[in-house]
Amino acid sequence: MNENQVMAQQHQENKSDTVNPILRLTPVVDIYETAEELIVMADLPGVEEPGLQLEVSRGVLTLEADIEAAENGRKRGYYRQFKLSDRIDADAGHAALKDGVLTLRLPKSETPKPKKIVVKTLH
Repeated sequence: MNENQVMAQQHQENKSDTVNPILRLTPVVDIYETAEELIVMADLPGVEEPGLQLEVSRGVLTLEADIEAAENGRKRGYYRQFKLSDRIDADAGHAALKDGVLTLRLPKSETPKPKKIVVKTLH
């Protein structure tokens, strides 16, 4: 494929995205907090694991998912964001998708304890 063909293909892909954009729905979400963790449960009917993306950046959880089956040729998906507390340890979180329900468990990190600094007098 030469450069002109690549550019034509990219133009066609961009054109199809503007003609047939993805309809982003807001999923229904329940959030529970325990002493140890934050639990996020989202209803994502029609979503399969390969089409699901979870990301935490700058304290914001982003949930984005594509629905496999397009209705009337129109692509659909889900999108939602949440601001997380500084006490949430997103690196230790884990998620499971079963029967169109995402369960995300995000443990809380320990609260940092105040540290005393000893002052020494120099003579």
